[in-house]
Amino acid sequence: MKLDVIAAGGGKKGEVDVPEVVFGRQGRDGLLWEAVRTYLANQRQGTAKTKTRGEVSGTGKKPFRQKHTGRSRHGSRRTVIWTGGGVCFGPQPRDYRLAMPRKKQRQALAVALSARVAEGGVRVVEEFALGQPKTRELAGMLDGFGFEGSVLLLPAAVDESLKRASRNIPGLTVMPASQVHTYAVLRHDQVVFTDKGLEQFCARAGGD
Repeated sequence: MKLDVIAAGGGKKGEVDVPEVVFGRQGRDGLLWEAVRTYLANQRQGTAKTKTRGEVSGTGKKPFRQKHTGRSRHGSRRTVIWTGGGVCFGPQPRDYRLAMPRKKQRQALAVALSARVAEGGVRVVEEFALGQPKTRELAGMLDGFGFEGSVLLLPAAVDESLKRASRNIPGLTVMPASQVHTYAVLRHDQVVFTDKGLEQFCARAGGD
């Protein structure tokens, strides 16, 4: 399988061979669902916490006597029905992490990339470098390539200039090609590799 390489000016520079097992793979939708579910679950911190009646501060003295007050019986102001008391069945710290075999993760990524290739949403551009961390310079470069919609840019490495220049461009996400995952591919309309980024990604995918 071949993909066109786009020059900085927007014209076709050449072609590059890509492994069909990665960019031309068929698979079931359930695999993508599992990969996205696992990724999103693993992003959760799980640090939400409420205090129980044993953790809130307050006196342990009985609020009023047991009988002959005309009120319901109470033994503590820290119970859940009092203002300032504990919370019943509130969230506690927990681990939301899910496990997914690495082989299935690679398969899901290949299926997602293949779906984008079928839609014409995977592009390869020649390697570029920013002289200064200027958003205007990077935006003009992307316009020159002719990209529309949300873009996932995958160079071989993300230096400080590229990181700072990309922060204020809506719909643009930049990450090293070696770190791309299924959720990022499905979230963007265009997946754009630089030629060196694609070489790095294919070497890793082939090695796996």
